[in-house]
Amino acid sequence: MMQHARAPVHATATPPHPSREQHQKAPNNRFIPVYDHADQEIGTTASRRTRRGDFLRAATWAITQRLHPKAGDTTLRVARDLAARLNADGHVAYCRDTMWRRLGISRRTLERHIAVLRELGLLVWAVHGSRTNTRPAGIGEWAGTATIYAAVVPRAWDDVLGHRVSGHGYHARHIGFTKHGRQLAIAEARRRTRPSHRRDAPSCNTNQPRPKAEMGGKKNNTSAPPRGRPRRGCRHKVPEPYRASPQQAAHAVSVAAWVRPRVPWTQGEALRRLAFALRPWIAAGLSAADIAADLSVWRIPRRPASPASVIMARWNKSAEQEEPNPVPGPCEETADAVPPNPAFLEAMATVHARLNTLYPPAEPEPDPPGFVIRDRILASLAKADLARRARTAEQCLTFAEWETVCATRERAPW
Repeated sequence: MMQHARAPVHATATPPHPSREQHQKAPNNRFIPVYDHADQEIGTTASRRTRRGDFLRAATWAITQRLHPKAGDTTLRVARDLAARLNADGHVAYCRDTMWRRLGISRRTLERHIAVLRELGLLVWAVHGSRTNTRPAGIGEWAGTATIYAAVVPRAWDDVLGHRVSGHGYHARHIGFTKHGRQLAIAEARRRTRPSHRRDAPSCNTNQPRPKAEMGGKKNNTSAPPRGRPRRGCRHKVPEPYRASPQQAAHAVSVAAWVRPRVPWTQGEALRRLAFALRPWIAAGLSAADIAADLSVWRIPRRPASPASVIMARWNKSAEQEEPNPVPGPCEETADAVPPNPAFLEAMATVHARLNTLYPPAEPEPDPPGFVIRDRILASLAKADLARRARTAEQCLTFAEWETVCATRERAPW
């Protein structure tokens, strides 16, 4: 893809003075196309800058008024394609090699209609394309400079619509309307806001059979029987293990923010969806470290499509497999259990004390906020990128890899 030139377009495009070849009207009040290429530049044009809407309206007006003998429907198609790609400054990249294929015309036809738009005063050159290579020498890559056009409207179009224009050339501004132009603008605004009075076709189900009223009873007034349509209930009903208060939902989000960067296969899921799936685990009393340890040992594909669905399915499966312990009935006799003797209890206390001495219980790690986790990830990525750039020729496996390292060092800023 071609690179855009870094030329200061607005700085060089100073308001020009009108030249002898830039008159938009002849003495007989007829439009004169701009055939000279020197008058089709952003700094020498007599047309003013515009945006998408006015550009399309001016192009439609110029083509329907037959201001150019070679303008037609294809010219309007080219103008619409350019208008769809205009940026906020009213500039658009030419992209000739893809534009003629997209429009289904030949390259020569596209060039001819682009020239027609320039001669109508609707396009001017902002940046001229060049085949000069903009990439550093020695890396084996080529990229030229793209042609950038600026959308403009001719002064003749402003005069027809009664626009009051301040200034001359590309930097001229539309500041108001004349008396005739105000009437045209009001009529155009009314036409746009007028509602469409269309009649809908009658429905085919208008003559539906109606229920008959019940005439039984002594009262004179009767009412139709109630319809059998059931009343719509609540659409979304959250299951019991996933219900949470606002405070519990916020805590679940913080837990999910701690778990997601530590479990690789959950990093493709949104934070709130992951927090919703982890609500039963949090309600069961598991900490963030316990949840991360449990999720890390699961045999899950590298990148599942929906990690939250996998977690919810695993929880539902484990909940179904758990069966309540059988409660002995009133007629059943419970087995006699022998209580432990004091020697056994003393030995167990000694073992627990020794284990606590060798392996003291770890304090729960506080949940860091999301921006701290993000800064840690960005720091680790920057450190890895710095280490990759600092490799030597012996550390590279192939010669192409070493060439890539050298090219990266050449493009890096001082």
